[in-house]
Order: sequence, then structure tokens, then C-alpha cells
Amino acid sequence: MLRLVGIFGSPRRDGNSDILLNSAIKGAESNGAVVEKIIIRDFQIAPCNSCGGCWEKGVCVIDDDMQKMYPKLVDADGIIVASPIYFMGVSAQLKAFIDRCQAFWARKYVLHLPIRDDGRIAKGFFIATAARDTGEGLFTGAVKTIKAFFHVLDTQYMGDILCAGLEEKGVAGKKQELLQQAFDAGKKLLV
Repeated sequence: MLRLVGIFGSPRRDGNSDILLNSAIKGAESNGAVVEKIIIRDFQIAPCNSCGGCWEKGVCVIDDDMQKMYPKLVDADGIIVASPIYFMGVSAQLKAFIDRCQAFWARKYVLHLPIRDDGRIAKGFFIATAARDTGEGLFTGAVKTIKAFFHVLDTQYMGDILCAGLEEKGVAGKKQELLQQAFDAGKKLLV
């Protein structure tokens, strides 16, 4: 049975990125995937404090809700991340989550330990939503961040859905083409 982790990076419940990620999750479930949702806004996750504690064992020493997230990421066969775009990047909540994965970086590059004991490479997908409808490089920073995050987690970047012009909360739920695109992305990710 294949396991998918859906990471909800928005601080706002039922916003456009949540709607599209839920559609992608339905697609994955329609193909038999077992889905674990990580709704970051519901957890207490401190930012990385650059203490270097993870350099000794590849484990973060900060004791908060992030400790529950690490095993989910390691066990995943697929990861879909969704975030609204703020100032050309992912949400602050998602960025704190990603920064706390510095422990995986230390595990991989300092201690030369595998991310997954079986050496498996997961598959990753990114969904981003922005209120702005134009702008050079609108998604560039966010895509680079997610690609770096996936790389550290031994997760292959399989693609993205980058949606501009979604100013109104929930408007993505009225765009059948976008909903179908997200559903199809989720359905195809783990095949």
C-alpha cells in the first residue's frame, strides 16, 4: 500500500491552496493511496534556531509538534505540498516546517546516513496559489524552496500546479479545470 503525505501550508483554512490539495488527495485516494494530512496551522512548530544539535545524530533537538512529522515524511512514498505565495515565497508556517528539516540535511550530508533505510526515493508535487495574476518570477522562489526540500528528503520533484489570479478565498473551488488538474496530479503521482 502506497502512502502519501499532503502538507497544507496555508495559515488560512479552506483557502485556495487547501481546496486544490484536497482535490489532489482525492485523486491519490482514488488510486488506492493511503493519505496522511499534515495541516501545519494546527501544530506548534518553532523555527530552526541553528543550534547545530542535529549534526550529532541527524535528529532535531527542539521538542515540539515537529517531532511527530519526521516519521511521516520518512514513511511517505509521495509528498504533495500546497502553499499560498507571500512575497514570492511559501507561507511562513510552511517555511518554518521546511527549515526544521535541517535535521534531514545533517543526517544526509554531515552523517552520511540514508533518509529512508530502504533507500527508496519518494515522489513529490507542489501546488502554489497566488492572488497576483502576473509578475515575473512570481513562483520562482517558492519552487526553488520546494525543490531543495524534496532533494534533502530524497524525493523526486514530479511537477507542479502554479495558479495565479486567485484573489478571492475559495475561488479555486469554482474552477473545474484546476480542480481536475489537481485531481489528476494526485492520481498519477504514485503510479
